[in-house]
Amino acid sequence: MLNAFCLLNHELTPKQVSELHGSFKVERIVYPPGRIAALWGNISVDGELTKTHIESFASWLEEARTGDITVIQGEFGAVFSLVDFAFQKGLIPVYATTKRVAAESRTGEQVYRRYIFEHQCFRPYRYYRDLF
Repeated sequence: MLNAFCLLNHELTPKQVSELHGSFKVERIVYPPGRIAALWGNISVDGELTKTHIESFASWLEEARTGDITVIQGEFGAVFSLVDFAFQKGLIPVYATTKRVAAESRTGEQVYRRYIFEHQCFRPYRYYRDLF
């Protein structure tokens, strides 16, 4: 049984769930427990990123088995470290690509801009050396 472990600041959309089941053959989607999910959305932006900042996420990912998918998006430094961790553990880290559409409106002198993000696909993270 193939699992997808999701470290995001939101739950997957129905389109994303469908893609994981269809294209990646995932049978079960696993979200972190509430405490870990809350920490993921509040990684400190002050100072240097340390192992202490991300060890709870790595510990949670220890539940994943070789070949499982990991959807990892968030604070860039933590993502980089956890993608590296996922590769070392034999997991398949992926990220979502989105199309951004801007909608603009005006009320007098005020201009409002709203962005709509639409999921396009999941893409595996790749090392630079593997792109050639």
